[in-house]
Formats: sequence, C-alpha cells, structure tokens
Amino acid sequence: MARYARNRGYQDADADDLVAATFEVAWRRLERVPAGGDALPWLLAVARNLSRNAHRRVVREGALVDRLAAAERQPATTSQVGGFGDQPAGWDQVRGALGALKPIDRELVLLVAWDELEPGQAGRVLGLRPVAARSRLHRARRRLMQLLDQEPTAIAATAASIESAVSGEGSP
Repeated sequence: MARYARNRGYQDADADDLVAATFEVAWRRLERVPAGGDALPWLLAVARNLSRNAHRRVVREGALVDRLAAAERQPATTSQVGGFGDQPAGWDQVRGALGALKPIDRELVLLVAWDELEPGQAGRVLGLRPVAARSRLHRARRRLMQLLDQEPTAIAATAASIESAVSGEGSP
C-alpha cells in the first residue's frame, strides 16, 4: 500500500495518511473486504478513490482561495451576499456583520447565500427542521441587514461581545 501511494507522488507523511485512511475504510467495511488475493485490488481501489477525493478537495480549495482573493480586491455589495438589500457594503463590513451573528445563524446564511442551498436543505445540514431553518434564516437576514446599517466599529463591538459570550469568557 505504501509503495502504491509513493508511486503516485505522495511524500512520506502524505503516503502514510493515505495508507491509514485506506485501512480505516477497510476496518469500517470489514464485511465487504474480499477474502484472500482479492483483498489487495479492493484496497488499491479504495486508496485510488481516496486519492481522487483528496485531489478534488485540493482543486476546490484552490478555487476558493482564488475566489476569496478576487473578492478582497473588489468590494462586495449586500445583494452579492445573499440578497440582503441593495445598499453597498464593504467586504470588511459584511464580514464583521456575519461575525456578529450567532454561529448557527451565520452558517445558515452562508449555506443559503454562498452554497445555494434551499433553507430546508441548509437546515438539514445543521440538524434543524425545515420550519425552524426558515424562521432562523428570516431572523438572521433581518439581523444582518440591521448590522450592515450600523457603523463598522459598532459591528466589531457586537461581534466581540458575541464571541466572548460563545467562548464563555464574558460569563460571570
């Protein structure tokens, strides 16, 4: 298995990770691993699939970095971030407003706005019922619009107080 990984261009630690992941899959699916000489081809197929998944992940992450770099160069508008009105807002202000939301609300907004999921689908990702997801999304959008109307310093203060409360630092 290690030879397979190294022959595919994996270096030491990455090759070891691929081998470990392959055997982890084999362990979880032990009843599906063929017996005898058929086990090696099955393991190599698993390693190939894991390798292909890793390659796709690297490509997606690179594309995300490129998109974020392009977004940093151009100021965003609130309509580009999930359709929250038509008022222009700088990227830092949008990021600050998103940071001021509760983590679950922020994730819900991002799943709908950036990942283009329906509210019910985004709710499923977060373990929420569809009705609860739509309700939370409505409140989060309204809160985000209010935050975008504030001064950037007020947004930063709100985000800091929420982060403090979530981490437990501000609790008595």
